Amino acid sequence: MGFVWWLVPIAGLLAIWQLTVMLKLVDETLLPSPATVGKALVDLFVTGEIWPHVFASLQRGLVGFVVATVICVPLGILIGWFKSVERVLAPLIELFRQLPSLAMFPIFLLFLGIGFQSQLAMVVWASAWPILLTTITGTRSVDPRLIKAAMTLGAEQKDLFLRVVIPSAVPYIATGLRLGGSFAFLVLVGAEMIGADAGIGYLVISSQQLFKIPDMFAALVVLGVIGLAINYGLIAGERRISKWRQTN
Repeated sequence: MGFVWWLVPIAGLLAIWQLTVMLKLVDETLLPSPATVGKALVDLFVTGEIWPHVFASLQRGLVGFVVATVICVPLGILIGWFKSVERVLAPLIELFRQLPSLAMFPIFLLFLGIGFQSQLAMVVWASAWPILLTTITGTRSVDPRLIKAAMTLGAEQKDLFLRVVIPSAVPYIATGLRLGGSFAFLVLVGAEMIGADAGIGYLVISSQQLFKIPDMFAALVVLGVIGLAINYGLIAGERRISKWRQTN
């Protein structure tokens, strides 16, 4: 039944789109019909033109997301647990997290050049902040009663981390990972439009520049489907990780 509720608004959007083209409310060279875009989409897959761009975007996004996770989850736990670490790093975090990812792109280009490294830096920067901040919040939100109970039973610092702090922070970390994944993908597309020779963002902007408008819309459809799949995959992972908490 949930699948039907997905189809209804999509079908409505396609109907409005088709009517707009049929009534010539917008020039068809600027807004092709759904059928024309569908044909361009099929051609991109049949010819294989789309695959290098999909793989390039997924590679940059996945590597950057993993790097941000490996750095920010341990760092967030340290900041959230140790007050001394927080006092040292909090001013820097508050300063740098105010800088938009796209505003940092010229700096990354200056030091890393046009290519994989600067785009990877963009993904890491965009996804790092939600992961870091939610991890800090999750670490600080550990129930003090659990900590006191563990210490009463003779738990050492390592045991507190492994058996109390990290399990309690996991739902927050999972939420941060979902947000970080979404932000990373959005910023990656913008970076590919500026400084890349492959990727979905590059395909969108290059199709627009060559006035291959059906291909541009087809690339946007692929972009939306990939983003949707990533988002729901992360939501499913978050629910699975947090299942123990929902049942309590």
